Amino acid sequence: MNLRIGIDSFKPGWEIILKQIGVSFTQLSLSDKISPDEYSVLIITDPHAIKENEVIEKFLNAGGAVLYSDSAILDGISFKTKRVLSLISKENTPFSQIGLVDIYSAINIPSSEKIKTIDSGLKIFSVNNGVNLILPFNINELIVNSNSRRKKFYANRKELPSEIVAEVSKGKLRKIVEISLEYLHHKRDLPFVHLWHQPYIDKNLFIFRVDTDFCSKQDANEMYETCKKNHISATWFLDTDSEDRLNNYALFDNQEMAIHCDKHYVYDNTEDNYNNILKADKKLKKCEINATGFAAPFGDWNYNLDNALQKMKLKYSSEFTLDYDDLPFYPYCNNKFSEVLQIPIHPISLGRLRRSHFSENEMLQYYIDLMKYMVKIKEPVIIYHHPHHKHFNIFNKIFQFVESNNFVNMNMGEFSNWWEERYKLKPEFQYADNRLSVKFDSENVFIKISTIDGFTISQEKDIQIDKITLKPHFKSIIKNDIKRIRKFQWRDLLYDHESRRSKKKFK
Repeated sequence: MNLRIGIDSFKPGWEIILKQIGVSFTQLSLSDKISPDEYSVLIITDPHAIKENEVIEKFLNAGGAVLYSDSAILDGISFKTKRVLSLISKENTPFSQIGLVDIYSAINIPSSEKIKTIDSGLKIFSVNNGVNLILPFNINELIVNSNSRRKKFYANRKELPSEIVAEVSKGKLRKIVEISLEYLHHKRDLPFVHLWHQPYIDKNLFIFRVDTDFCSKQDANEMYETCKKNHISATWFLDTDSEDRLNNYALFDNQEMAIHCDKHYVYDNTEDNYNNILKADKKLKKCEINATGFAAPFGDWNYNLDNALQKMKLKYSSEFTLDYDDLPFYPYCNNKFSEVLQIPIHPISLGRLRRSHFSENEMLQYYIDLMKYMVKIKEPVIIYHHPHHKHFNIFNKIFQFVESNNFVNMNMGEFSNWWEERYKLKPEFQYADNRLSVKFDSENVFIKISTIDGFTISQEKDIQIDKITLKPHFKSIIKNDIKRIRKFQWRDLLYDHESRRSKKKFK
């Protein structure tokens, strides 16, 4: 049978998530009968006519599985619309690792005696005890949302760090969808198979980004020496306003150079953004630096910035007001997908920790805790620093932790090249008699196989499922004080004021 997802409508938000997860998927027709051997799970996102709903119902009754979301309507089920800011998953559910997810939107909560609760915190349900799940979110609208706001991030102390980031927790929504698909496959006694999202089987990816705005030559050199002695290939986003320092960056060995800005500002129109980036690029080329990547000042992103990046034919960019703590994707803007890959990072820099009065020990512990968590959930670690904030001893210790804890370092350009190769793949997964057959054309991309008993990462293309060695699924304990990261504090207003004042200075 096909381990393939069928979706009723190719919406950009869903396409982004399904490509991130790396499943086999295609748009389906509901005009004729669908066999559960054709599709392992259906995703229904729209209301449908009576005959189409009958096709879905017969698919379910024949042993198929369905994930309902967005505007889907179920017969005999009423929905109550409620606006929520954030939701928190419950422990001992399939979704317990999600924790707090920011929505800032309306959700649709089903109401019926037929409803069974799967996670009351996230308002995820199933109906008629069948193999189905109902997500309350409009996944498509939330994933293409580009609003931003200040958020606080968890730490084991009273005062928390904050940054202006993407309003919606898109990485958490992607994980909710992934867990939903995994849950439904397991309910059908099927393995859940998808492309692995890291370039290595047993190692975690570590990427270090350096933003050089306001950076002296001395600080840049010290940051470089810290990277060099720890064998870290970083990506340096260069502020070209200080032109006399650019030749120095060209001397750095085994470091990637990319564009930050000439003027430290992101404009509301394409032309000014393009001219700013073009001016920076010309200065870099004089120093024989050919950049393929970009990271915007203040982490800001808008559609017109993306237009400018595409016009410059840059390969990737990285802005946490569009997304953070997530896997790469191509943004959807102006009714089409961008050609510039977005690489989300963890948005809290050491400067933000310092602004929240962290001691050096607390700064180091913040990043160690972050990296340990990312290792547990098997996702890349991407952090950044401004060398003018100094504290190079902290990064020396971070890099030592990376070296001693089974990480592999890549720069952002290398990761973007690998992700582009992964993105172009159209995998096919066939399953019969406990044997998995995998088809896609790459030796550099692996697969994750998840069963109810555990998971494994493999590079094999023909696999006997009952013979593989499985690792246990990750189980998370939710912080009992996690709600405090969304509790208003007077410092939020102060930091917003500081941000506006800083941007106004550069405009």
